[in-house]
Amino acid sequence: MAGEDYAARMDRIAERFGGFRYPWTSTLGGQDGEDAYTALVEAHLTADAVLLEAGCGHGPDMIRFAPKVARYVGYDLGSRFIELARAAAPPNAELILANSSPGANGGQARIPMTDQSADLIVSRRGPTNWIADARRVARPGSWLIQLNPQPSDAPAWDGKLPDTLRGESFGHVDMGALIRGALAEAGLALHSQWTFDVPEYFGRVVDLYDHLAWNQLFGHGRDAPPFAEVRQDLAAVMAAHSGPQGLEVRRKRYLWIAQVD
Repeated sequence: MAGEDYAARMDRIAERFGGFRYPWTSTLGGQDGEDAYTALVEAHLTADAVLLEAGCGHGPDMIRFAPKVARYVGYDLGSRFIELARAAAPPNAELILANSSPGANGGQARIPMTDQSADLIVSRRGPTNWIADARRVARPGSWLIQLNPQPSDAPAWDGKLPDTLRGESFGHVDMGALIRGALAEAGLALHSQWTFDVPEYFGRVVDLYDHLAWNQLFGHGRDAPPFAEVRQDLAAVMAAHSGPQGLEVRRKRYLWIAQVD
């Protein structure tokens, strides 16, 4: 299934994990981007606002944010994600199956909302293509907030993993530069930005396996070998490279906010 399209891959993740979920247990360093994103969005929620979420997944942020606004609209290209979100949706929420990418919309990005209909557009680890259409959809004065994963260099022990579990090399990707460029092309300007680079520790071999296997499915659309086949190799990596808190990987995030004039 390595050649499947991205939407089909997201449906596989939804079916396997019950949504867009990380199926492992780990210890994450404090002051991480996920908590900062949640706090930043909540600081901009008002009872009369229309909130749009790009890449809403199975709706975890819908549950968190929708009760604090007048109307919540979320969209995602994963049909199973939308089914799960609709099943949990509060009365003021609307879930839309849509792909906002240029390739799915005749060459131009397209958010599935009418002109000047949103007061706040947010996205946690969702697509970035919606930025190109944000000015059309957002009302003047609206805020745009997104948390983007920042690709990390492979850890020193990556080369000791089985080939089927090794990370993908992204080279040098500057997520901040990519976002600033996308905003500029859309006639928008960055207001503020934050970068996060915190440790994530794995204390059990099975959790490391679940982390690596999820990355293979999400990044490449391929299934990892059974745990039993690689358990010994992973245990050796953990024994050689773990510290007092466990085996460390870096979790990097880029958080930004912009305002539509």
